[in-house]
Amino acid sequence: MRRKLVLQDWEGMVDCDIVFDMRCLQDPSYKDRGVGKLSANLVRNVGSFRTKIETSTLGLIDPRLPPLEDRFLRLVDRIQGNAYLGANGRSTVFVELSPMTHDPLFPGRIVNDPDILKLAIVYDFIPLMKPERYLPTASDRLDYHTQLVWLSRHDHFFPISQYTSNELRRILNVESRHITNTGAPIGSAFEAVDGWGQWEGLSQRYVLASGGAEPRKNIECPMLAHAGSRVMQDAGIRLVVTGNYPPGWQASLRDLYVANGGKSELLIFPGFVDEDELVAIYRGAQCAVVAAQMEGFSMPVVEAMAAGTPVLASSIPAHKELVGRNDLMFSPEDVEDVRNKVEALVLDPVKRAEIVSDQSTRWQRFRAGKIAGEFWAKVSDLVAHRQPKPRAILRRARPRIAFLSPMPPDQSGVADYSAATIRELGKLADVHVFSKHACAAMPEGAASVQQITALPCLSSDFDRVIGVVGNSHFHLEVFQLLERYGGACIEHDNRLLGFYRILLGSQRARSLAERELGRSVTEEEIASWMQDESRLKATFLGEIAEWASPMFVHSRVTARIVRERFAKAAVYLPFSIYRQWQIDPTEHELKLAARTRLGIGSEEFAVVSLGLVHSNKAVEECIWAVDLLRSWQIPAKLYLVGGFADDEGRFRNLVSYLDLADHVSFSSGFVGEAQYRDYLLAADAAVQLRTHFFGGLSGALLDCIAVGLPTVANEDLAMAMEAPPYVSAVPDHPSPVLIAESLAEIRGKGVDRSQFDQARRHYCEAHSFENYARKLCEGLGLEIDASRRSP
Repeated sequence: MRRKLVLQDWEGMVDCDIVFDMRCLQDPSYKDRGVGKLSANLVRNVGSFRTKIETSTLGLIDPRLPPLEDRFLRLVDRIQGNAYLGANGRSTVFVELSPMTHDPLFPGRIVNDPDILKLAIVYDFIPLMKPERYLPTASDRLDYHTQLVWLSRHDHFFPISQYTSNELRRILNVESRHITNTGAPIGSAFEAVDGWGQWEGLSQRYVLASGGAEPRKNIECPMLAHAGSRVMQDAGIRLVVTGNYPPGWQASLRDLYVANGGKSELLIFPGFVDEDELVAIYRGAQCAVVAAQMEGFSMPVVEAMAAGTPVLASSIPAHKELVGRNDLMFSPEDVEDVRNKVEALVLDPVKRAEIVSDQSTRWQRFRAGKIAGEFWAKVSDLVAHRQPKPRAILRRARPRIAFLSPMPPDQSGVADYSAATIRELGKLADVHVFSKHACAAMPEGAASVQQITALPCLSSDFDRVIGVVGNSHFHLEVFQLLERYGGACIEHDNRLLGFYRILLGSQRARSLAERELGRSVTEEEIASWMQDESRLKATFLGEIAEWASPMFVHSRVTARIVRERFAKAAVYLPFSIYRQWQIDPTEHELKLAARTRLGIGSEEFAVVSLGLVHSNKAVEECIWAVDLLRSWQIPAKLYLVGGFADDEGRFRNLVSYLDLADHVSFSSGFVGEAQYRDYLLAADAAVQLRTHFFGGLSGALLDCIAVGLPTVANEDLAMAMEAPPYVSAVPDHPSPVLIAESLAEIRGKGVDRSQFDQARRHYCEAHSFENYARKLCEGLGLEIDASRRSP
């Protein structure tokens, strides 16, 4: 049931999935900064882990963020838009590349899973150092502390400096044995620095000040030092300020520089530069000054060292680790000390050479290959020695399933179907139901019933999470949770046109249809589909197929379409009979009693069409067919059992036009269960048609089959339902004549349902919920212990 991460035989090859949270590589704010560089370096070098363990790599991405660029896509075997891993029988290692930068709930199910080894790269805790700037509101503080709580749930931590390691122990009380220091890698251009000359953009001598569009970078300190230095001003030594400052910020800094004695022409803002040009800028500088007030690590310090440029740095803990010399450090606010130190270096080439020599070895430990190699060596060691959590070894425990679905009293066929599913599924597993509306009573077979929230999607208490989705508003909350957090999905409908167009809007509906069909789709075309689903070209199942692990469908035709259109394998579950009968529905006496209760005459040929009255059920063609049957002297009457889901005027007008008011009956609204069953017992025949295809299903047709009621259905529907012989198939675009002829043929064969009893019983057995529940567990990868099956 639960995945095991017990790797005791280190000499053998062990299947293992490495899962990366790659959201920082999607975010423009991080992907090209130190966070992104470290993350890409670790993912790129996962091969060093593969030398001992057979692995596959999965990248988690957030569909709400910009798409992952190809350069990052190529780093992993596959990507996924949610953190629901499902069942794969493999050990799993989760690497959180940047745990404090994005929504911590997104990978919550993984972080809460005790069977997954969870690793976190930790950069800094700067917001706590200056909360008035970074956490100004109560909401900001709550969000940050929530992130800290989720960070604490990881198993092992890789802080990028000793200073961050110390803070990790202080803030989260993490034990030293769960911490391994790492670092941020320098770019490949810096490792090849010997091949580079000086910056072509500036031939005069200059000092480099490393900044960034962030106040804590403290660029004002070296600027004021340079502006107030008569030595550098008179010698025309320029100050080059790196960091992509916007124009307005540059103007303010230039005003400050000039106001404090600096010559405007000596202040240079190169703006954004690529890595090769950045190397040249470092290389040509007399020295580099890094005056940041707060850092968890300092990439500019390491880059300057690698470029062979002497570096002066503020005396913050992260810098002290890197520089290691007090004479090259200064208080972040001591402008005069900075001025004196910079002037000394500019005027003394011997001093510069001595510092370059000293710093030439300090940066070597930050080579990309070295950092990645040490990281994966530690991960290999952690995997090799990992022991299972005590709670994860209860192999004989019944599986725990979170079941998210509309439930009775919701007036939905899917709600009824889910209740029937739980009745049998509860015999194999502990099923905890989550629904939007409170159930009138505990569903039979359920272990609990609760209001639907994100909790079951995040909790490792559930072995599997199942969301039930259909083409109506009842499924919106389940859909939204599946979209964000993933899970297994039972997709009831073969198309979701109405759901997308009405609930999610025309733009999203059009976009999804265009991706599915590979062509442009207009709003007018969408509108035409809504008006007449026989014209429908798209299923709108693409997103569900992408999110679900796995996706269950009730039609082999739909499964084939999902495979062909979306390159995803859908699991076929036979559509099951969810109205159980404690009586034999084929007994003639029961039929007569039901006809009496409904007021149906003994000579009348009663034809029912069950479910909401909608044009996509070929209602008008059925009305015309009644007119034909009456003209053939067959006393037919059509009972439309269900409320209107379409403009009722068009149907009533047709009945009036054909003078069939006494021969076509409309229900006044939603039909209660007892009356619905009476119609099934009382009818002589049924008509269940669909003008939309793609392997569509019908709960009403299922009810007709279950009671042995001869029924006329269109070919696509009959095939999707694997209908028995007493279902007469007509073409998918049937004429009233063909419908009428099929009904006349049914009447000619007699109305004794017992003649179909063998075929009916065989169908009911194959499409029972007992069989359905067993196949559902198999599709979920759950091992069901027969000895622990509920009676």
